[in-house]
Amino acid sequence: MTSTANTAAPIIRFPELPSAPWGNNNGRVKDIASGTGWRLSVASVDKPGAFTAFPGMDRITVPVEGELLVLTVDGAEHGMEKFRPFRYSGDVPAEAALPTGPVTVLNTFVDRNTTGAAVMVVELSKKNPQTLGPGQLLVLLHGSATATAAGGSATALEPLDTVVGADERPAVLGRGYAAVVSFYDLD
Repeated sequence: MTSTANTAAPIIRFPELPSAPWGNNNGRVKDIASGTGWRLSVASVDKPGAFTAFPGMDRITVPVEGELLVLTVDGAEHGMEKFRPFRYSGDVPAEAALPTGPVTVLNTFVDRNTTGAAVMVVELSKKNPQTLGPGQLLVLLHGSATATAAGGSATALEPLDTVVGADERPAVLGRGYAAVVSFYDLD
């Protein structure tokens, strides 16, 4: 799986990523990493409105800040709470309502013909590391954590920083919650 993430530095610092507006100025988006057939980003949803269509793509959206996102997808309403992933087609209309105010979401996009993805929100531990192999990324959602590469020293993570998995299986320890995003090629 080809990636545009910097594999020499296994941590992608969220504040250093450029941001751009999305939709009709509905918020801002920061692309964390992307590759052939996939993309991972964080977007603020500052006002209600239509989500951008992504024909041919499947999406997984996880609210990471804010109380509640109500997403109407292809006419069906879905109340989305913090840290609960929701998978849907990028082909169909999706409209956001913000009954409790703005939210921030982690978005995973995959080309449904070539790439699969899984998003799991995990509780971090100070004793049992969360290790990451190739094709995996860990986004710290809440709390404090450190990442350690093989033979390296621990590096502190800030919220929304991302650790890139590798053959050396970097390990994350801490207290809080993280999204582990796994991308894989479809046969």
